[in-house]
Amino acid sequence: MDMTKTIKDRGEMRPHKWQRPYELAFREHLRSFILTHKLIDPQIKTIVSISGGVDSIVLAHALHKLNFNIELLHFNHGTRPEENVIEENFIKEFAKEINSKIEVRYFKMDLADSNFENISRVMRKKVHQEFVKENYQVVTAHHIDDSFEWGLMQSFKQSGVVSSLGIPVMSAGIVRPFMCVTKAHIKKYARAVGLKWMEDSSNEDSKFERNYLRLNISSVIQKRYPNALKHYVSRSNQEAFMHNVHRLGRVSELKMQAEDSGGVLFVSESFKEHKSILKKTIHQFSNKTRGEVDGELDKFIKAQEFIKNNQGSFPFKGPMTFSGGALLFLIKNSVLVTNLAQLEFYRRLDQEITSYLKNISQIPGRAMMTSFPGLVIGFGKKLKKPSKFIHPLLPGTCEWLKNSGISYTFTPLMSVEDRQMLAFDAVILDSSVMGL
Repeated sequence: MDMTKTIKDRGEMRPHKWQRPYELAFREHLRSFILTHKLIDPQIKTIVSISGGVDSIVLAHALHKLNFNIELLHFNHGTRPEENVIEENFIKEFAKEINSKIEVRYFKMDLADSNFENISRVMRKKVHQEFVKENYQVVTAHHIDDSFEWGLMQSFKQSGVVSSLGIPVMSAGIVRPFMCVTKAHIKKYARAVGLKWMEDSSNEDSKFERNYLRLNISSVIQKRYPNALKHYVSRSNQEAFMHNVHRLGRVSELKMQAEDSGGVLFVSESFKEHKSILKKTIHQFSNKTRGEVDGELDKFIKAQEFIKNNQGSFPFKGPMTFSGGALLFLIKNSVLVTNLAQLEFYRRLDQEITSYLKNISQIPGRAMMTSFPGLVIGFGKKLKKPSKFIHPLLPGTCEWLKNSGISYTFTPLMSVEDRQMLAFDAVILDSSVMGL
């Protein structure tokens, strides 16, 4: 009996213009996730645990296409003799296609065993650890859906916070690079590439705990709440940082100060670790009691990460508008949360500063600084990297300084030399000085 399920058999191999772009985007997303979290060391032997299902087939294919040198490890559990042989032969043919070595381990197990899931998991883990001891990194195809279901199951069975966060991206030499994609992403990639895979008939047996959860709870939740996985990932990352179990390390420091405009200024090297605080603040500045902000906030966080990781990138973003009129302005590691009503403050401040500068009878031999956006005016001082950037909160001031040939920049962008130069020669130019 041929249990192989192919996209073509389902009548879905019609050409689509999205296929090639999606294939490349999927692999680039996977590559970036692996590099960011330092998951796979190219200097260490890598073996992919492969069942023949769509998850592990896509994982092996994508890693192969990303030029990772991988070997394959398959477990023949001996539970479905006819299907097991077909699966093994199928995977051996797949290994030839991607030019990978394959090792098969054989078990004698019975699906009727009351504790089959746990026994098989322990046996696979034992083999995985054998390879780890031989200096292999073992890669499995667990993905976001798996982690969500595992965390949900743990929350029903125990009260520990960390265990309910889900499956770790790396533990005890086991690497799970698909913790950046969902089952839907994986299947879409398989369709785009035209991959074949095997369907394990036992996956539909709800007597097994994980199957029961997936078939009767998780699938129902995701159907009713389409964004459940997105919120799960965001929430778990925040909690992982707070409990110091995140792969990227400890929570970065977050500084906060109230602005005279009524806005709030936050400073942090990584705002993705403080998403919940930003989200709460954005809602406070919104004129709506409810509103979806996660999507736009994720874009803002990605913008800061891009600025941080790409030194040549433009270090400013904004205004980013959120539901209910809340606004975010970002300069490097500083973000101002304000709203449309408070823009009048900055309009008047801009006019007052410009008027003040135009009417100075004698140019002072010292620098002047504002609070956010941290404008620094270098009177009599030659700043190392004077800005030509026109900030949208102070456009008139920036234009006047630019046209007058006076150096200016913004505090998050100042060089070390500029900071040293101005350390004892700067005054704060804020609303109290301007009489606002």
